[in-house]
Amino acid sequence: MTATTTTATTATKSVKSLKARMLSSRERSGVALALAAVCLIGGSVAAAGRLRDFPVMGGQAARYALATVFLILWARIRGHTFVRPTPVQALWIVLLAAMGMAGYGVVLLHAVSLTAPGNVGVVIGASPLVIVLVRALLTRTRPSRNLMAGALCVAAGSAVPQLTTGGQVQWSAAGFAWSCLALACGAAITLLGAPPTEQLGALTVTTYACGLAAVMLFVAALITRTVTGTPVLRAPTAVEFAALAFLALGVTTVVFLLWYGAIERLGAGRTGLFNGLTPVASLIALSVTGTATATVHQAAGAALVLFGVVLGLRRA
Repeated sequence: MTATTTTATTATKSVKSLKARMLSSRERSGVALALAAVCLIGGSVAAAGRLRDFPVMGGQAARYALATVFLILWARIRGHTFVRPTPVQALWIVLLAAMGMAGYGVVLLHAVSLTAPGNVGVVIGASPLVIVLVRALLTRTRPSRNLMAGALCVAAGSAVPQLTTGGQVQWSAAGFAWSCLALACGAAITLLGAPPTEQLGALTVTTYACGLAAVMLFVAALITRTVTGTPVLRAPTAVEFAALAFLALGVTTVVFLLWYGAIERLGAGRTGLFNGLTPVASLIALSVTGTATATVHQAAGAALVLFGVVLGLRRA
């Protein structure tokens, strides 16, 4: 009887331990939201390529202005009430609009103009590791071993596809500096968006931040025109208009709602791991459109990133 009881108790503990390690239904929905967001971001590569000749500042401003209109219409349909943020929440949202939205797109484009896109990807691929470390510092907690190991795998996997056939990565000082700034702005989307989202909700935070980003970018475009003579905007072609509409509706409006919905369910640390899948999603989108062909390095990096995400999502 004693042996039987002991065996039954051990089996019960094993089942409970297994259940504790499994994702809950809320967490699984968070994974689905994050994956959907990453897929849309990957599809944005082809759309962004159609806007190479369009004014950068003005184009980004128009993108966020359109996104704000879409978000307000969606809020009206849902009967959503926008809550006035507190001064602290407003500060988070302003920083999010400046760094995570307005700043990220402009900085990324400038970094790519100074060095190879693959080199920029090496740096940005470390964003999950940055998010995990910064969140641990802000919350004064030690991240779990699974989360740290997963973040390291994601960062390494993002770097592998950028290696040349000789195993070397060529850097430029200016390109590396701007890539680090792009890394900071990319990580800011999660780090700065998480605190107000937990209190105000994804729709409210995204709408406020998009509106502020549009204003900031329009002002920057006006200043740029005064200094350099670059036009703020021009009439887009049909292809450019379609690209702007996709970036505004799909990549800005929907992606941010999906991403912050995932943060509400998974937390900033585990959601941040999915940033490492963005190069993979971009590669798939480029392969589907016939723009690029996957290499062995890219396939190996994708596998390592996927392993890192799965490892980081596991509970200790």
